[in-house]
Amino acid sequence: MKNHLLIFIFSLSLTLCYAQGKPLKKKREETELIKFEPSFSFSDFKVKVEKAKVKPDLRSHELGRKFRTRIKEEYENTESLFAGHYTLATWGCGSPCQMSVLIDRRTGKIYDAPTSSLGYKFQKDSRMLIVNPPDSLGYYIKDCPYCKPEIYILNEKTKKFELKQP
Repeated sequence: MKNHLLIFIFSLSLTLCYAQGKPLKKKREETELIKFEPSFSFSDFKVKVEKAKVKPDLRSHELGRKFRTRIKEEYENTESLFAGHYTLATWGCGSPCQMSVLIDRRTGKIYDAPTSSLGYKFQKDSRMLIVNPPDSLGYYIKDCPYCKPEIYILNEKTKKFELKQP
């Protein structure tokens, strides 16, 4: 399974670099992996999980009107719970591309959230969001411009995600 993930990521990066007119210089077996080791964790941004569930206000955000079906589906998915009383709704927007919005389950309001190339990792009881998370062993490809994991912390007051350096 792990080898399949690495092969997939390598193939995807090779395809993208070739499509951009920049062929990779290294062979597959020479691909350098980097261990992702942030200095903080989900537990550093713990919040209490609430049972709030106000219906999403699709008119509160432009993407709410454009992607209402996907947002409604994600809102009902308990795996999408984030930061105590939010839902992080995500959907594909091409390869590799994922969009997302944050839905406040107390008010139903929809807010901007970061886009991703390789997905998201988050927990329902933490304000921390990892965009482009590393593989299951904690590694990512060094020469891949969109593979580097990024950590965002949700600012409760502004309802905005703030990039934090690992």
